[in-house]
Amino acid sequence: MKKIYNMLLLAVLTMTMFSCSEWDSPYYVDDIVGSWVSYYGHDGRGDYDILGYDQVWYDFYSNYTGRYTYYSYYGMRYLNFDWDTYGDRLIIYYEDGTREYLYYGYDRNGDLILATDSRFYQYTAYRPAGYYYDKAKDQPNGLLDKAPAKVETEAAMAPEGPRATKARDALKSKE
Repeated sequence: MKKIYNMLLLAVLTMTMFSCSEWDSPYYVDDIVGSWVSYYGHDGRGDYDILGYDQVWYDFYSNYTGRYTYYSYYGMRYLNFDWDTYGDRLIIYYEDGTREYLYYGYDRNGDLILATDSRFYQYTAYRPAGYYYDKAKDQPNGLLDKAPAKVETEAAMAPEGPRATKARDALKSKE
């Protein structure tokens, strides 16, 4: 009986040590590289759409730099940043000295999900810029009604990434 107990204990310890490795993470840095635009969020009470001037853009470049784009009273504003990942954590170091610690993952559509907590109770979903799903189907070229044409041009100039390339190819095939 003691022999069976020791073998079972050894098996449990072995599984515990190897199953918690950070290298087994399903998140890959190459997947985050590209241009992403916010389009819906979840705040614990339910989902909400993000449209027009409430949208923000993240451009993640393969050299671990990027650009955050948002609207203010003065028009479109840009904030450059450096970024890094650790497992499912995304750390953004903005040029103004602030830092943002986020959890990231992907939903079944391949959208980037950024959350402030590890259980994803409050999150924002980002789709590849220039691409759309059912919520924006009525808009021309998949762009939302208040998004400027300049954003589409910048998205086309963004560094290549697997999702960004797929999004641009899908957009070109519809034109």
